[in-house]
Amino acid sequence: MTSSQLLILMKETGSSPEELGKQIGLSGMTLRRWMKRADQTAIPAVYVPAIRETCLRLISEGRLNPASEAVQSILASTLPSGEYAAAIQNLGLEVDFGQDRIISGDRILTGLVQIGAQSKKQADVEKNSGKVFSFKDMGKDWSERISALWTIIHSDTVTLPEKFIAYGALFYLLTPIDFIPDTIPFLGLVDDFAVLGLAAAYYARHLRVRNEKISI
Repeated sequence: MTSSQLLILMKETGSSPEELGKQIGLSGMTLRRWMKRADQTAIPAVYVPAIRETCLRLISEGRLNPASEAVQSILASTLPSGEYAAAIQNLGLEVDFGQDRIISGDRILTGLVQIGAQSKKQADVEKNSGKVFSFKDMGKDWSERISALWTIIHSDTVTLPEKFIAYGALFYLLTPIDFIPDTIPFLGLVDDFAVLGLAAAYYARHLRVRNEKISI
């Protein structure tokens, strides 16, 4: 966690150092002092958990966009290294996937291809259809995105390689360890929803270009 990332957090929320400091449990003076340092000055590790919790709380309040590259960079940089490594291993991603800890939209799609290309992950999605469909109860948007991706993986006109992103997104939904752990109430589902949306949007564009007659 660096002073430049704290500055991003202030800009994203429109907060003053005093306002953000109150959220974290620090004085505005302390934050202003950190801001005067070099952009990449490390924030003392003892404050990082509180900053992470503040970031997650601001997401739940709708003041931060969890899909923002800046926000994902902050969350990734404050995630315990062992937990992040466990997520990479559990998802079956290449070991260098998270080296720069910035998860862009294109990077997520690349990761979903890596996940969905694994036959074991495909089988896990198929045999856990009940759990996949249970997430439809989260709301209309969840239901539509899950239905669209399920239609893709069972389409006779979409090739297996073209289904990898859909398989990857649905497996990501099932896995208990991802980039914001599901053990955090509600917040652990925020990135799952974003991943489903990114995958569904990909197919909406891709199939429209091909004039594919599949409802997305």
